[in-house]
Amino acid sequence: MTINLNDKTFFYEEISRAVADQITYLVSKGIDMFLEYEVWEYDIDIAENEYEKPIIKWVYNVARVPHHVFEASKREYDLTATAGYDECGELSIYINLIIKKGAWLKKVKIQYAELLGVIAHEIHHITQNEKDILCATYEGDDDNETMHYLLEPAEIEAFHIGFRAQCAVSGEDMRTAMLAYLAYRELNNKQLNEVVNTWVNVVFA
Repeated sequence: MTINLNDKTFFYEEISRAVADQITYLVSKGIDMFLEYEVWEYDIDIAENEYEKPIIKWVYNVARVPHHVFEASKREYDLTATAGYDECGELSIYINLIIKKGAWLKKVKIQYAELLGVIAHEIHHITQNEKDILCATYEGDDDNETMHYLLEPAEIEAFHIGFRAQCAVSGEDMRTAMLAYLAYRELNNKQLNEVVNTWVNVVFA
């Protein structure tokens, strides 16, 4: 399959949906930990291994935190994720579902579009391995550490792809979805506008 980042409908849909569908099923069954592999079918080489095609490991995990963690956002859950080589040298994606202590996992209603966006974001990071963009740092003059992270060149690309995926399913306007994600960050209006404009108008490396 061909990767065309400049195609506004592209977001690694096939592999992103495969993982999102499985996680949705796992949550519905109350399963809080799972590990699986997906075959990489796209036309960019990402890793060498003994198989005919590259594979990506993905790990899903549920973490339970005190209720006060969600006081500001009023959300039922949160999603965090990372991507890169694990301790065994395997290209991996870790998806963490954060819920309140005492919550019944089966009753947690994850927004599929949001989950898909998180996965697509991390898959794009997988394609950035071995590229100079991963070493590039924030180029602005704002001293806010959150801005440094959100506007790292590698993150700019990944956030765009993630919201492209999310909005393809939800039908949301991309800017609206981005602002909702940023709502609980400690950013002023000028900073919010800078982040959103940069993410929307990304130029892929």
